[in-house]
Amino acid sequence: MSEFEHILSGLVRVGTVTDRKMEQRLARVWFPDLGISSDWLPVLINQDVTPDDIPREYDAPQWTEFETEDKIPQAGETRYVPHKHKILRKPWMPKVGDEVLTVYLPVLDADGFVVGGIRRWR
Repeated sequence: MSEFEHILSGLVRVGTVTDRKMEQRLARVWFPDLGISSDWLPVLINQDVTPDDIPREYDAPQWTEFETEDKIPQAGETRYVPHKHKILRKPWMPKVGDEVLTVYLPVLDADGFVVGGIRRWR
């Protein structure tokens, strides 16, 4: 295998998160096929953003309200009462044990990034 082919073969990897630093948005990943662990990898920002008039930092919690779509009375209620639910949205970070997809830059000893999580359908 040439040096170029060796570099290309390591661009995209699947591994398991072994540690994380929440405040810095970093994760360490174990690659079982290679038998090695990564250094600290930045986790890409991949949160859906709720647009509003107030500019937010990407990692600021966002309170979002949504109205219940079902307009039919439920659970023995005699009438429907319009209501809303508040949910707190935060940027995604993998948990220890999560399987993730990583991408490395195409040079020797390059930096890598955690692109996102993988959930296998079994």
